[in-house]
Amino acid sequence: MTRGRAAALALAAGLLVGCQSGPTAPPGGAVESGRATAGPSADVVPSLGPPPSPTQPDGTRPVVVDPTVLAFLPEAVDGNRLIESIDEATDAIANPDLPKLASGIDAAVAVDGGHTNLVYALAVRLLPDKLTDAIYQQWRDSYDEGTCNSAGGVVGRAEARLDDRTVYITSCVQGIRAYHVWLHDQGILISAWATGDGRFGEVMMDNLRVPA
Repeated sequence: MTRGRAAALALAAGLLVGCQSGPTAPPGGAVESGRATAGPSADVVPSLGPPPSPTQPDGTRPVVVDPTVLAFLPEAVDGNRLIESIDEATDAIANPDLPKLASGIDAAVAVDGGHTNLVYALAVRLLPDKLTDAIYQQWRDSYDEGTCNSAGGVVGRAEARLDDRTVYITSCVQGIRAYHVWLHDQGILISAWATGDGRFGEVMMDNLRVPA
């Protein structure tokens, strides 16, 4: 299983925290191992159990793999095409709580020929008025935990202005970085992780295709 798949599942696991009422629980995260070659790898993903308290039917619909959300990503990162990864998107929608927040999701990966630079991106089409600042933070924390667990843990967090948008950046001890941006007006959330001196994460986030 790829690191991207584990990170997507960890991100979805965070919804178990963000979409429930009552006291919050520690964010879920993936425990991963392995080193990136042609693509990242991971061996262990979280066990996603039911919410601790029953939830009433809320009329939500299943989340679908929605390739249209990839239109917000650049076609290429530093000359390397972003290629859809349906398997990763399918794994991300497996969590039954995701429909409380999103209607569609898709994933894409760009990697250079020498496999020294890579970015994995997850794009989510949000339901209106479902993502709050608190849930967004829990989402980021869960994703970052899953990304950094096998890379020595989190070493730092920062915010940057890329293409006049706030991007949250989390650094892992071993050089991997996680990125998040919430496109409020478009109802799109993009989370990604990247590795390599080419800083594919920053390049991608600085070249999003967002309508003016």
